[in-house]
Amino acid sequence: MRKNSSKARARSTSVSVLAAALALASAPAIPASQTYTVDADFDLGTMLGVNHAAPNNHQLQLNITGSSFPVLWIANAGEDTLSKIDSTQIGGSPGREIARYRTWFNSGTHTHDAWNGPAPSRSAVDKDGNAYVLDRWFGGHPTVFKILNNGFIDRNGNGVMDTSVDTNNDGFIQLSEMKPLVDTNGNGVVDPSEIQDERIAWVRRVPDGAYGGGMTRYNGIGRALCIGTDGHLWVGLYNNAEYYKISSVDGSTLAGPVSTGGQPNYGCLIDHNGTLWGANWNRAVLTRIANTANNAGPHTLRSIPMPSAVYGIALRRGADNVTRVIMGGSCRSYVQHVDDGTNNSSMPATVNYCTYAVGTDNNGNILVSKQTGGVAMFAPDGTVIWDKPSQVGGQDSRGVIADSNNDIWQVHRASHNMAKYRGSNGDALGVIPVGFEPYTYSDASGTAALSITTKTGSWSVVKDGGATGTKWGKASWTANVPTGASLKTEVRSADSPLALGGQLFSEVFNNVPFTQTGRYAEVRVTFNASTGNQSPVLYDLTLASAALGICDIDQDGDIDRIDVAAITAARGQSAQPGDPRDADQNGIINVNDARACTLRCTRPNCAP
Repeated sequence: MRKNSSKARARSTSVSVLAAALALASAPAIPASQTYTVDADFDLGTMLGVNHAAPNNHQLQLNITGSSFPVLWIANAGEDTLSKIDSTQIGGSPGREIARYRTWFNSGTHTHDAWNGPAPSRSAVDKDGNAYVLDRWFGGHPTVFKILNNGFIDRNGNGVMDTSVDTNNDGFIQLSEMKPLVDTNGNGVVDPSEIQDERIAWVRRVPDGAYGGGMTRYNGIGRALCIGTDGHLWVGLYNNAEYYKISSVDGSTLAGPVSTGGQPNYGCLIDHNGTLWGANWNRAVLTRIANTANNAGPHTLRSIPMPSAVYGIALRRGADNVTRVIMGGSCRSYVQHVDDGTNNSSMPATVNYCTYAVGTDNNGNILVSKQTGGVAMFAPDGTVIWDKPSQVGGQDSRGVIADSNNDIWQVHRASHNMAKYRGSNGDALGVIPVGFEPYTYSDASGTAALSITTKTGSWSVVKDGGATGTKWGKASWTANVPTGASLKTEVRSADSPLALGGQLFSEVFNNVPFTQTGRYAEVRVTFNASTGNQSPVLYDLTLASAALGICDIDQDGDIDRIDVAAITAARGQSAQPGDPRDADQNGIINVNDARACTLRCTRPNCAP
């Protein structure tokens, strides 16, 4: 009887172990860890300004040429709004408006022309894709708005991103599709509590604080807005002929006033050396302000005479790493200045047009928006690459912008729309409507931020954890980062792709555990070149969930033969409750535990 009873118990134990193993095996393997290392892996994500092109396959590095964001930010001066344009070709449409933000109280209707009231006209985009727009304010106080590209400020605490959306999906934002902005306390200042669109991070007057608050007016007229190498902004005031540096974090004034010696300010950009360049329309002068990254200065001023009046402004950075300033040249197509310490300027264009707006594409070619209509593209030596007539007739043009596909957009103030041209040959790609009197000839797609001021790019990828509430816990990577360059990795997570877009990224560190929760995790790696234009290189990146518990012995978010080997090495040992090596939780680590965990491997062939 004892023998039979012993055999029965043995059979029962064996069946229990097998059942436990089968139960573990039947549970779906959670693909909670993935390594990206070959070209096909990197192609699962989105590359902006980076590539894995030959001869450097199976690694990511910055493009030799420049880049832009696929989103354009267009100020509508006649109605005090900012349009967010998706430049992607969809079907027969060259692009579409996906959001619109008010830049003053009760705005959004056709209330005035482009030279009255708040009248926004300058936008700037930082290397994270956030937008800044400057209300010039004729007779008022210049004001800057920051609009987030990712995440939102949950001011009403409802857990939902309340923002402008194209609810009827017609590619054009109606008044009802914008969030209100109302001066509830009548103080003439946009207070944080009055901001209802939760993509708007902050609103700040320039200058702020001790320079004038409340109902005080500071009639400087804001006509220049640009982003520095440290990510903060410089704002140029026309009437006062001075610049202020403001924080990109909250808009507070960091430095200024920096006088431009009586020269009014019309537009500005900052190069990779931290030197600010500003065009002065009616004085035919180029302003140069050094050392902008240092709040305390000295901010050395130099006024450089130009051969003709200059208006719009763009920058080129040649292979010699020298800045070339491109300016709209009245009835010269453009004027070029080389930063060599002299008053070196030239007008190399082989064909001349009256123009306000100039720009550069992602290959360093020069774009000219003809005042009578149409766009011309010039090679760096001034020869014409293509020259195309206007798609909307002879309409007042106030902007020419390259998008991420290197196609070209022209902003038409008088006809309230934008026209798109194929970057390679100038073919007409169509016209889309925007707000009333669009007036934007600044860096509306981030070309300067990504390609000139701070040569940068990014790669991002979304990983599906397979289950709601997946806990993410570690990112690790192999990279080469030259001196002066940098590589930054960030992660955000949510339980749906829609919710993911509303989350802010958080920086994570190589092989250092972190805690985030959500079925979907997005990792973004940002590449910043050195001042000598040397790129970081990413060879591989692994994103892993938090430890899986049972069978995940090394707690790296996956189960592989390394874990199985650790179980086998401990065979015969006693186990405390919860020991991840004891798969069947019977108190003994044995071969059945190793077999059960082999069946749970989350990688093909259980490979580490």
